[in-house]
Amino acid sequence: GAGRNLNEWAMYLHVMGDALGSAAVVGNACIIHWSSSPYRFLADPICSLLIVVIILLGTVPLMLETAHILMEGAPASISEEIGTVESLEGSLLGVRGVLEVHELHLWRLTQRTLLCTVHVVVKEEATAEVMRIVDDIKALLHANNIHSSTIQAEAVGAGEEAAVAGRASNCADLVCADEACIQNSCCGLPGEEEEGAAGL
Repeated sequence: GAGRNLNEWAMYLHVMGDALGSAAVVGNACIIHWSSSPYRFLADPICSLLIVVIILLGTVPLMLETAHILMEGAPASISEEIGTVESLEGSLLGVRGVLEVHELHLWRLTQRTLLCTVHVVVKEEATAEVMRIVDDIKALLHANNIHSSTIQAEAVGAGEEAAVAGRASNCADLVCADEACIQNSCCGLPGEEEEGAAGL
C-alpha cells in the first residue's frame, strides 16, 4: 500500500525467501526419503519454481515502484481529494486570483516526499495580493501531501487576458512568443504527442 515502507518490505521479502527455501529443503528431503514414487525427485525443482514465483510476485512490483521513485516520476495518486496532476491543475485554477496555470511539474523525491513547481498567471491589479495567492496555493498543496513547492507568479494586464487564454501552448511563459522557444518547451504544443505516436 501507499503507507508501506519499501525498505521494510524488501527486508520482509528477503526473510520470506530464506524461510521458504529452508522449508522447501526440509520438505523435499522428507519426500525423497519417505516416498517410493519414481517422480519423487521432481519435488525439488517444482518447489524451487514455486518459491521463485512467490518471490517474484512481491519483488517485481517493489522494483517497479523503486525505479519510478528513482526516475522522479509523478505519483499515481496525490491524495484522497486530488488523484491526478490534471486534478491538481484544476484545483489550482480554483484559487481566487489565479487566471491560468502552466509549467506544472509534480514528482516524487522519496516514497513520501512530493515536490511541485508551477507558474500561475494573476491579474496585474491583483499584484498586491500575490503573496496571498501564493499562500493559498501553498495551503492547497500542503493539504494534499505536497510540502515542498516553488511557485512563480506572472502578472498580466486587463488587455492581455484574452491573449493568455488563446495561446498555442499553456507551457510557454508569457514573456516568450518565439515559436522555437514554444516548440522546445518541456511540454510541447498540443497534438505533438499524437503526431509523434502516429509516426512510430
